[in-house]
Amino acid sequence: MFSKILLSLLISSSVFASYEAAEKTYGKGSISLSGYRRTIILMVNDGYYFSVIPWMKDFLVKNDKPLDANLEKAFDRMIYYTGVKPFETLPIEILSRSRSGNIRYIVAKRLLKKGFLQEALAELNKVSGDHPAYPFVTNMKGTIYSNIGNYKEASTQFKDCISSSERQSEKSDSKLQQNQLLLNRDYCLAGVARVQFGAKNYNQADLNYLDIKKSSFVWPEILFEEAWTSYYEKNYNRTLGKLVSYKAPVFDFIFKPEVEVLKALTYMKMCLYDDARKTADGFYSELMEPSRELRLFLNSRGKDYKYFYNLMSDHEKGKTPPIALASPLMKSIQKDGAYLEMKGALTSAIVEYNHLTKKSGSGFRANLIKNIKVVLDEYRTMLGAYVRSGMVTKYAELYTSFQGMSYIKLEILALKKERLYQTDIPLKGKKRGDIKYIERNDKQYFWTFNGEFWADELGDYVFALRSEC
Repeated sequence: MFSKILLSLLISSSVFASYEAAEKTYGKGSISLSGYRRTIILMVNDGYYFSVIPWMKDFLVKNDKPLDANLEKAFDRMIYYTGVKPFETLPIEILSRSRSGNIRYIVAKRLLKKGFLQEALAELNKVSGDHPAYPFVTNMKGTIYSNIGNYKEASTQFKDCISSSERQSEKSDSKLQQNQLLLNRDYCLAGVARVQFGAKNYNQADLNYLDIKKSSFVWPEILFEEAWTSYYEKNYNRTLGKLVSYKAPVFDFIFKPEVEVLKALTYMKMCLYDDARKTADGFYSELMEPSRELRLFLNSRGKDYKYFYNLMSDHEKGKTPPIALASPLMKSIQKDGAYLEMKGALTSAIVEYNHLTKKSGSGFRANLIKNIKVVLDEYRTMLGAYVRSGMVTKYAELYTSFQGMSYIKLEILALKKERLYQTDIPLKGKKRGDIKYIERNDKQYFWTFNGEFWADELGDYVFALRSEC
C-alpha cells in the first residue's frame, strides 16, 4: 500500500515539475549550506524524499542554528514518507537543533531508551496539539507516565491519543497514514487497559481490552494480556480458554513461548498437576533443542545485518531457513508494525530510485543516485538489524520461559508430595468438565468446542475444568 501511494505521487503531472530548478540550484562542484537548503526544499516539495536524506543529514550536522520555517516544513514532509528511522542515529545534540515535532519525538524516544523519563517528557511537551506527530507523542507520554506509576495521567494521555488518532485519521487522504493512525489508536486502547492492569483494577482492565476489535493488528498480542488479566481475577478456566486460541492456524505467525508457561502455571493453580507437568514436558521436548540451535546460529552470525536481511528476503520468497526455529520467528517479525514501516519505506525508495535512473544524465542526477543507493543500503541494514534484534529478543523470551518452566516443574513435585499426606484427595475418574464451573455474564453464551477454530470465536473460549485444590 505504501509503495502504491508513493508511486501515484511519482507519476502525477505536478510531481517533479521543479527537478530542473533544483538541478540549477545545486550547481556544480561543492555546495553551500544555503544551497543545500534550497535544493532540499525544492526536491521535497516535488516528491523526492529519499534521495535527499543524506543532504538533510549533512545539513543538520553542519548547521548550528535552528531550522527555518520552510525547511522545517520540508523536513516534516520528508519524514512523513521516509519515517524517522534514517535520522535516529544522529547525536541528540544535533537533532535538538530542529524544532520539528518529528525530531522532538525521535529525541524523546532516544532519551526514553536511556531511562531519562523526565527529559523525554520535556521534549514531547514541546510538540503542539495540531502537529501530525501528536497522536504518537501522546502514546509515548502515556507509556512514560505508566512507567513512573502515574496511572491517572497515563490514562489521560492514552485517551487523548485515542481521540487525536481518530480525528487525524478522518482528515487524512492517505490510506497508509489512516492505517498507521488507527493502529496507534488501538495501541492506546491497549494502553488504557494496561494502566488499569498496572493499578490492579483487573475487572476494569478486562472491560477495556474488549474495546479492541478482533480485526485489529494489535489484538493477537493483546489476547495474551487478557489471559493474564483473567489469571489475576482467578478465573483460570477463562485464562486457559484464551490461551487455546493461539493453537488456531490463523495465529501461525505468533511465536510466544510465555503462552505455555502461563498455561502450566494456570493448571498448577487449579491443582491439575498432571496437566501442568504434561505442558511443561511438552515445552521442553519441543523447544529445548531448537533453542540451542538458535543460540548457536545467532552467535555464529554475530551482527552481520546484511545476512539477516537476506535471510528474511529468502524467507519471504518461500525458501527454507538454515534452522527450523527461524521460520516461525521470522513470521512473527514480518508482522511487526515497525518492520512493515521500514519495508514499505524501502519499497518506496526503490520506486524513487527507478524514476531517477530514467532522468537524463547529469552530475546532479549522478549525485542523487549515489545518495539514494546509500539510503537503500541503510534501509537494508536497518531491516537486517531489526530481524536480528527480533530473533535475539525471542531467544531471550525462550530462556526466561525455560526458567519459568523449571520453577513450575519443581513446584509441582513439592505440591504433589504435599498432597500425598492429605486425606481429602479428589477421586480420580470423576467427570472433569462441566458448565457449572464456567463463570459468565448475561451476554456470554455456551457453545461446544469440537476442535475447530472459527474466527469470530477466537479469544472467547472458556474451559470448564473443576479445580482439584
